[in-house]
Amino acid sequence: MLETFRVQDPAALRAIAHPLRQRILVELAVLGHARAADLAQATGEPANSVSFHLRVLAKAGMIVEAPEHARDRRDRVWKNVAESYAVEPGTPDAVRHVVRPALAWAEETFRRGSATGARDDRILALSTLVLTAEQAATMSRELAELLERWTARSLEEGRAAPQERRETYQALAVLAPRDLPPADDARVGEGTTAPRPTAPRRAESTSESESESES
Repeated sequence: MLETFRVQDPAALRAIAHPLRQRILVELAVLGHARAADLAQATGEPANSVSFHLRVLAKAGMIVEAPEHARDRRDRVWKNVAESYAVEPGTPDAVRHVVRPALAWAEETFRRGSATGARDDRILALSTLVLTAEQAATMSRELAELLERWTARSLEEGRAAPQERRETYQALAVLAPRDLPPADDARVGEGTTAPRPTAPRRAESTSESESESES
């Protein structure tokens, strides 16, 4: 098994961009190997939908069949080809397929949280910090370590109790100098108000719709 599958070609990028396919890769990491029916039970999705997404992942080379775990020749069992999957920032079309959908999800998370109130199991925070380059590098490492620690913990505890109900959560972290103007910067000052820095706040997330297409 590869340590990291680096997403570079368009087929793999489209495959990993879909939230249900991301969930399937995580569930396969938890279970080690699984059938479409097992993954349907774990995700709460119809088995025929899961089978479709498994075919997309297989076509992209991100999962393979595991005949050693099959009951017979008709039994299709799947496993991951890598321990982790990574999209490189410079990958062509990564912004369109990965970044923009994530930002749209974050926007909807904030909107729904503002309308319905806080929940303890989710947070959307936008904080303004004044840092030296060394401080920013330290904070970046700490954020990466936090995400890695919780990724490892979620897999370990999922393997220990695979039948326990779990939901798909995502964490979107961005730490960078605020030296780029926002997309609507040209409209600021023309009857609109520039956004103000806000303190961390909690917001309710939303489930993303599932579309059975490769795009």
